Amino acid sequence: MLSLRTAHARADEDADFVEPDPRPEMAKLAAEYPGALREIDTLPLGVITGRIAALAAAEAAPVQAQPWMLAQILFHRYARGALSAKRWLAGRKIVTPHLRDSFERAAKTMPHGAEAALFVSDLDAIANPPRGRLLDVVHAKVADALHTSAAVAKSLVFGPPRSSQRAKP
Repeated sequence: MLSLRTAHARADEDADFVEPDPRPEMAKLAAEYPGALREIDTLPLGVITGRIAALAAAEAAPVQAQPWMLAQILFHRYARGALSAKRWLAGRKIVTPHLRDSFERAAKTMPHGAEAALFVSDLDAIANPPRGRLLDVVHAKVADALHTSAAVAKSLVFGPPRSSQRAKP
């Protein structure tokens, strides 16, 4: 994530800088960690480097783990599951008991099936996400796991909302 962000920043600053096409790496990152590309775009570079240092410290001394770390793990896990469930639904908007049973059986063999199975009881919300945004379902699931609000869960993953990052006059 840091190398993609750094290369992007360098290309913006130096018109003569030629880098390899980052799209294949970005696609791999997004497949394994849904939402990571948004993190690259929204988190300031200093926050990304600070998080890398904090992760290294937590690896050495787990007592130094910070709340955002668990939020990140949960977010990516739930996002993979929600996306797998959404793909399985293939545009179906009505979830019947039969469809839910079929999904539960299918989850056992689908990619990221264990993560998709976490949404058996939330399949209606996956089929018809609030405000049409699947990530709202994911943030709510993270919030439930962390016993906090969806807004706090979202800010733990993506940082404070952009509106609060702007300088106030």
